[in-house]
Amino acid sequence: MMKRFKSIILILMIIMFGICLLPKDSFANVVIKVIAINPSKDQTQRVPLKAFLPKEIKPENIVDKGDLEIAYDTQQGSFFIFGEYDLKPGESIERTIEIEDIWTIPQTELDSLRSESKKLSDLLKNTEFSDRIAFLHNNIDSELNRLSESQKNSPVNPEQHISGYRENLKTLESIKTDLALARSLLAQAKPMPTLFVWKLILSIIIFLALLGGSFYLIWHKQLKSIAQDNTFFIPKGDESVPGLDSKLKTHEAEPESKPGGQDIDKILDKG
Repeated sequence: MMKRFKSIILILMIIMFGICLLPKDSFANVVIKVIAINPSKDQTQRVPLKAFLPKEIKPENIVDKGDLEIAYDTQQGSFFIFGEYDLKPGESIERTIEIEDIWTIPQTELDSLRSESKKLSDLLKNTEFSDRIAFLHNNIDSELNRLSESQKNSPVNPEQHISGYRENLKTLESIKTDLALARSLLAQAKPMPTLFVWKLILSIIIFLALLGGSFYLIWHKQLKSIAQDNTFFIPKGDESVPGLDSKLKTHEAEPESKPGGQDIDKILDKG
C-alpha cells in the first residue's frame, strides 16, 4: 500500500514537473517548478520529492535550487533534485529551481561555420571540385539559415524549446560533416590547373613582347629625330643653302697664285 502510495506521489510530481517547466524570460534563465502532493485525505505523510533534470543540465548550470539537494543517477545518466517534506492530508508543496538557458547554439559559432564555408567555396571554385563545393556550400548556407530561424522563433513552451534544440544539434552535426568533406576536397585539389599555368605564361610572354616592341619603336623614332637635328656636313649642290653653288664656282675660277719669274724680276729691278 505504501509503495503504491509513493508511486502515485511520484507520478503526480513528474506530471506537474512537465507542466510547470516555464521560461523566466526569453534571454535569461529558465525556472523549473516541482510540485509534490499528499493524496491522503486523513493522514499526514512524509512525502519524498524527486525529479530528474534535463540531461544537458550540470550543477554549474543551476543558479538557485532553494532547499533541495542535487545528485547524479548513473542509470538515467542525468542529475536529479530531491528532498522530503511532511505534508498534511491533501497538502501540496511547490519548489522552484532556476537554471541557465543552455538550449541555444551561440550565434558566433554559426557565423564562424558560415565564414569557413565561404572561404572553402572561394578556394575550390576554380578546381575540378567546383561543382561539388558549390553544392556543399549552398547546402550548408541553407541549413545555417534554417537553424538561425529556428532559434530566432523558438517556442515559449520549454519542452518544445528543448526538443527544438536537440533537433538543431543534429542539424549542426550535419553541417560540420559537410564542412569536413569540403576540407578533404581542398586537401585533394591541385593548387592550379596545368592549362591555366600555360595560359598565364603565354600571357606574360605576349605582354613582354608588346612592351619591348613599343620601347624599340620609341627609341628608333627618337634616334632618327636626333640624327636630323645634328647634320655635320652638307653635300655639294645642296639647294637647301642659298648661294652655295655660286661661291663654289667663283672659288674654282680664281687662278692659283704661283711663285713665278715675274716676281723675281721685280725684286731684282728694285735692287
